[in-house]
Amino acid sequence: MRFFLLFLPFLHFVTSCGQPSTASLKGHYEESDEQKANAYSGKQAVVPEYFPTGAVIVSLPLLSLYDKEDFIKEIINAGAKDIYVTIEKNSGITLKSSVFKTLRTVLGNDFKNIHLVEQPDSGRISVWARDWSPLGAEANDIRDPAKKLRFLDLNYYSNRKADDSSPRALENLYAYSRVSVPVYNEGGNFMVNDSGDCLMSTRVVDANSFKSRNDDMILSAQEIKTYYKDFAGCKNVTIFQRIPYEGTGHIDMWGKFLSDKTIVVGELRETTLQFLSGSALTVATEMQAYLEDRAQDLIAAGYDVKRIPMPAPESRVYRSYTNSLIVNNTILVPRYTKPSFKVLGKYSDDSLLADYEAEVKSIYESEGYKVVFLESDDLISYGGAVHCVTMQVPKFD
Repeated sequence: MRFFLLFLPFLHFVTSCGQPSTASLKGHYEESDEQKANAYSGKQAVVPEYFPTGAVIVSLPLLSLYDKEDFIKEIINAGAKDIYVTIEKNSGITLKSSVFKTLRTVLGNDFKNIHLVEQPDSGRISVWARDWSPLGAEANDIRDPAKKLRFLDLNYYSNRKADDSSPRALENLYAYSRVSVPVYNEGGNFMVNDSGDCLMSTRVVDANSFKSRNDDMILSAQEIKTYYKDFAGCKNVTIFQRIPYEGTGHIDMWGKFLSDKTIVVGELRETTLQFLSGSALTVATEMQAYLEDRAQDLIAAGYDVKRIPMPAPESRVYRSYTNSLIVNNTILVPRYTKPSFKVLGKYSDDSLLADYEAEVKSIYESEGYKVVFLESDDLISYGGAVHCVTMQVPKFD
């Protein structure tokens, strides 16, 4: 499994061809079809992350490979009632298994909030829950008033069938209505506010520009926008050019909605760039210009844009404080103290880390959030942090 981890960064942005499908459906629907999906057109809207959270989805590797029991503890402390932990099909894992020994100790009586979700499809599962989890949406029709929560199930990599089956597993276990949407995109490349403004990057266009399976559709940017308007409740869809150099192409690496009109955008400053030279400085300078352009775009669109420091990118590791998770009134923010890609040594801008955190904390607190930092060096070296390994599930009264 550790050997497999060496390839995890590429799973964010490289799609391999899966097994050919004999389906004659229009589009790649998962145990569904176009007619069933269309019955939900215009009938729900994805809930913003900053709305009340009832549960959070993670995968077993968060514990078994990364020992992030502290993540779970802080998520529960923030008021999430349930934690859904996905496990591989026929793994034999139970809540009594040794892999949960530390978590049982850390959580105490709160361990009762842990629920296992076995995947219906065989295969290894990855730690990147944000990307393959369903998007929680609120129903706005009266088909079943008691079931406000719906899950939007977008397509994930065709060679990651176990991960891609997570929405179906949740549907079967908890009787949520699942809406299959035949668009490839990862959850890290999507954010929405309560005005229905949906933001993503051209990573979504890249992902739908070819067929991984015979029953896939090739979709234009406009067609992708239409699907999000029809099924995710988006009133406006903006697709920004993806950030240069950073491999995932995900919008959560540089931006985050904190409220309907407030958004934080990463900023690479001259005080940070002074620690870089050569190709590293070239990369950082281009990223700096990109972030400035995006901030200006969002200001022009009427948002209150707050700039948040972005640490120096180095060795293809792109640290981000926007890759954080909002759980009710708490925001769980990645902390970067010791690079896992160096046996010995520090980040080039190590002397600025305390200043970064102080400013990040001040910005998030100014919007009414309690800030909790979580060590994330090991995760970010594979292309993600706190946001990438979690997916919030909305809470309804």
